[in-house]
Amino acid sequence: MKTMRLKFDKNHKRSVTGQLLAFWLVITIWASIGTPLSALQLPPKLWISGPDTALAPGAEFSLNFNIGTGFDSVEDLFGISFELRYSSAEFIEFPDPFEIRAAAFLQPDVYSFMRHEKENNIVYLAISRKRGAPEQSGDGVLFTLPFRIAATAPENWKACFVVSGIFANDSQGNQVKVNQGGQFCVQVREPGLDIFPNPFTPNGDGKNDDLIFEREGGLPQNWVITIMDRSGRVIRKLKNGTDRWNGRDYNGAPVLPGAYLYIIRNGNNIVRRGLLGIIR
Repeated sequence: MKTMRLKFDKNHKRSVTGQLLAFWLVITIWASIGTPLSALQLPPKLWISGPDTALAPGAEFSLNFNIGTGFDSVEDLFGISFELRYSSAEFIEFPDPFEIRAAAFLQPDVYSFMRHEKENNIVYLAISRKRGAPEQSGDGVLFTLPFRIAATAPENWKACFVVSGIFANDSQGNQVKVNQGGQFCVQVREPGLDIFPNPFTPNGDGKNDDLIFEREGGLPQNWVITIMDRSGRVIRKLKNGTDRWNGRDYNGAPVLPGAYLYIIRNGNNIVRRGLLGIIR
């Protein structure tokens, strides 16, 4: 069997040897001048965290505004201001009061500022220690902001949040370098919808007298629930968020026991249809 030999020309050997020597020289010089490890660290980031699962319509949630991590802590932070931009406000609601909730990192002795331009999908935010308070170093949560998903939000709707225009400073007004973190998105999932008890017994004894349509976040105002008998005749319609049926028709008369059909519509879309039973 013949042995294969790899051949390199002299020029190639010189090139590789030269690169290795250059690399060794750089490392030697770096070590000799005693450069601290902190000089190699990137500036800390201002980043957003929040719910890690999709949200049901009507769900409340908070965004956390974090400074640094265990690997890139901030030094001598006294105050920070920035813009929060969000991609869509179509199904985002802002609880009253919509305000900064200071977290532990800069506490105590802090003041905050917020201005919300809903027409531009921007919130201007700032938080600072009060005069005379010491600077803070490390990493942690600066503050939180509350939000709510609208009850009418459709499945898979998404909104994304990102910070920009960051300015951080120490107690002397000198800039503290802080980088921008990535965007954070929330997404809407299909909410749970339960219809119970089925069958129900509307006989006035206080037990299982109403059929309940229970949905996470409540029933949207534009949903219409139509209840029909087996011939397709409409017995009753529930509108404007009404989530109960007492087993009576439009005239208030009790309907006969038996099976009935319900259809839940969101505009022209059918959300669910099925059968329900009445026992008397």
